[in-house]
Amino acid sequence: MTAQLPHVSAPADLTMLHRDAAYVALDLGESALAMTHAVQCLDVARSAGEPALEVKAHVTVALVMGEAYDDLGASSHFAEADALSRASGYVRGVALAAVNASHFELERGLYSAATLRLHALLTSEHAAGLLIVDERVGTELYQSFHINYVKGSSLALRQNEVPPGLRPGVEAQVQASAAVLGTMRRDEQLAPRWQPDILDSLTAYALLRRHTDEALALATERIHLARASGIRTHLGRALLERAGVHAERRAWAAVITDAQEAALLFEQDSRELLAVHAWQAVADARAQQGHFREAFGVQRQLTQRTEALYRAFFQQGAQLRQIERQAREAEVRAQAMAEAATHDPLTGAPNRSVALEALAALWEEAQRGRVSSVALMDIDHFKSVNDRFGHAIGDEVLIRVVQHLSAQLSDQECLARFGGEEFLLILQGLTLAEAQQVCEELRAALHTLTWDDLAPDLTVTGSFGVAIMQPGIPLKRTLQEADAALYAAKAAGRNLVQLADPFRLQGEGQAEGDEHPSVPRASEKTGP
Repeated sequence: MTAQLPHVSAPADLTMLHRDAAYVALDLGESALAMTHAVQCLDVARSAGEPALEVKAHVTVALVMGEAYDDLGASSHFAEADALSRASGYVRGVALAAVNASHFELERGLYSAATLRLHALLTSEHAAGLLIVDERVGTELYQSFHINYVKGSSLALRQNEVPPGLRPGVEAQVQASAAVLGTMRRDEQLAPRWQPDILDSLTAYALLRRHTDEALALATERIHLARASGIRTHLGRALLERAGVHAERRAWAAVITDAQEAALLFEQDSRELLAVHAWQAVADARAQQGHFREAFGVQRQLTQRTEALYRAFFQQGAQLRQIERQAREAEVRAQAMAEAATHDPLTGAPNRSVALEALAALWEEAQRGRVSSVALMDIDHFKSVNDRFGHAIGDEVLIRVVQHLSAQLSDQECLARFGGEEFLLILQGLTLAEAQQVCEELRAALHTLTWDDLAPDLTVTGSFGVAIMQPGIPLKRTLQEADAALYAAKAAGRNLVQLADPFRLQGEGQAEGDEHPSVPRASEKTGP
């Protein structure tokens, strides 16, 4: 069997690339594009076989589905992320699933559910996952936990939705988490993108403490940041949040001003459900002012919008399912294209570029003292095979040679097509003597291969040139020595294994120049 060659693109990098693209698409209101990247993120993660990557991908899909109002799908993927994390012992994954599921619940107005989920995490053995620093995103999970905890618990406590037995613990923790957010807010090194969420949560906390002036100042600061960002949905959310603060202050005209602007922004971005929430705030404020006719007019529009949303929801669901199917089909095509880019189309063997990549990696290891060898193999008199029997037979010979010899190799060994009838053997972890033995076995196996079904009088043999990778010897020089050894095997009569002299290479050190290296010593021909 063939060895696993190094990947050109690490699955972790590709998974995270699709994840980040999905989140950017969500910020831009492109649900379909976000779903495309989320599904590809999950496909790559699954193919990698790394539980941590798959957990992150499930969370990404869940968040995208949540934004598309597919609550059942979102809950399913959050549950899969949690179960996989627990089964694999991925402590940070349990925390990741909980924190992001709480965000989903906050978006749905399920403040008590979000609070109880986060409080349960905090009092469990998996709380340590919040403190694990991720190599890609640092302490973001810890920061997100406190942002979500402050907002969820502040609103749940205000609405008296926290069970009495948990209330003292939640009250103590929301105070501690708010202090963490205060520190984050003052941190000049903190990425600016965190500030809107921090301000949102601190606004809710200020309202919990009935500090409406503080809440208004925080909400206004968030609006300034949102206007500077140029993202309409972010500004709409900030305005709608401040409208809620105005409502607490019974400033109904200000509620209408902010909510109307928010509604128009949401409509421009086709965020219809958010627009409905904004217009509902307008209707409520009109009613509070005693303007019932105007309030009724807005409410009637909302009823029509809700009917349209109901139809659009099912259309969007069908669209997202189609995207999921298309993304999976595209992934299959991408895998086929990747296979074509790395493997010889005729024989299926790894091609020259991939082989050289693998050799470069082994050469790096050789510089640290890990032994490996390389061999070049040439099918003897292959031109005469094409001339006598035709190119179709010649192609079949190449295919069968690869299949037969590859089947003799271990996981640490690989046969790649180098060009024409020449092949490269990557012999990872083998000394020169061990590499010689492997090549002798391959030479004998090739010599005894029968071709009666193709041409009764056809015989195929191979010549081998073997060299060892050594510290301080350039890879190019090692390949030159293997090629010289192969030339010597052919000059000595073919169907031979020849070895490059490792001591002569050591003596030359870094030299790369000789065009006619001395003929390497030959191993005795054994077997057939």
